[in-house]
Amino acid sequence: MPARLPSDAGLSLLEILVAITILAMVSTAVVFAVQPADDPLDSEADRLTLRLNHASQDAIATGQPVGLVIEDFGAGYAFYRYVDGLWRPMNNHPGLQPHTMDADIRLTVTDAVLREAQGSAVPVFWFDPAGLNDPFRLLLQGEGREIELSWTERESLERREIGS
Repeated sequence: MPARLPSDAGLSLLEILVAITILAMVSTAVVFAVQPADDPLDSEADRLTLRLNHASQDAIATGQPVGLVIEDFGAGYAFYRYVDGLWRPMNNHPGLQPHTMDADIRLTVTDAVLREAQGSAVPVFWFDPAGLNDPFRLLLQGEGREIELSWTERESLERREIGS
């Protein structure tokens, strides 16, 4: 009589992905906690970088697209999740709640594949649950400086200061 393995032997792929996602978020939070930014523009760039990475991983973990909506003509932004054919705000998500920036800082999209969707708020781009995201560029402007955040084809976010 052959030996039988229990049906719950080992870890599923989903459990491993969730564990990796949690580790990535914790390590990112630790890095930002250890190296605080000095000025508001750097703080906003760091915050947005952290939240974009979080949104990308959340889309993969939940299997639902997560998009970025720029609000109040660039004075703030919010994340939306695509559920039941509509974009719905993620107001209750602990890491992706709407955010209003300092009065002298503005956020604009300089390069993205703009898409159309039904609903009152349409994200300027969104993260695909399969991780197949289109490249985009965001520009944070304030205090006579500009910081560009670029999502590349290598599925990573790059930060670059423009001018001086």
